[in-house]
Amino acid sequence: MFWPVTLALAIAFSALVVTGVIDTVAAETQFVLALVLCTTAAAISLYRSHVRTGRLHVQPLLWAVMALVISGAYSFREHGRLFALSLLEQPVEIEPNVPSLRNEVMLMRAWDGHFRAVADVNDTPVGLLIDTGASLVLIRYDDARRIGMPDTDLDFNMAVTTANGRSFVAPVTFDEISIGGVVVRDVEGAVARPGQLHSSLLGMSFIERLDEVAIRRDRIVLRN
Repeated sequence: MFWPVTLALAIAFSALVVTGVIDTVAAETQFVLALVLCTTAAAISLYRSHVRTGRLHVQPLLWAVMALVISGAYSFREHGRLFALSLLEQPVEIEPNVPSLRNEVMLMRAWDGHFRAVADVNDTPVGLLIDTGASLVLIRYDDARRIGMPDTDLDFNMAVTTANGRSFVAPVTFDEISIGGVVVRDVEGAVARPGQLHSSLLGMSFIERLDEVAIRRDRIVLRN
């Protein structure tokens, strides 16, 4: 009863995930789609069980709720990742003693030994790993989608060499990148192909625009 319908809908949803189609829509839309699929599966199963036995069984509802919870966790995974980053790696704005220190933030070293921050890229929060070995600000494809960059604007024609080897990225220009009070406009950058970058990188095209970058043991200070 329940399993054939559930299996068919699960296959349909999995196909959207595997092909990447599901990632081209907003998290809210993904969740609504999952809600429709789970509700449909539960309704069909309840109807069939009622027709065959004359009673309503709660098991389809329980499975539907479980599937909905899993789908919701997947749909809002990026929101959860950014929330965790914001708790662990939020930049600390330094209180200035003189006006010249007004645009200065301090970041603590993360658990993995790297410096990370949640920056506003074109007014969208993006988790970034500070990488002085990267010549450009290089962001993940998923982050580019959240920022609002359409596929038609992404031409993966620029060759770069990363820790994973040689790959091609799409050159872009970010209107503004800000970390706390530190703001840099018109930043050269690039977008990686889907699935080719684990974490977006804050490279030298941003860092070299700052007045000062100082590393002091387990913290880094950015100033402009």
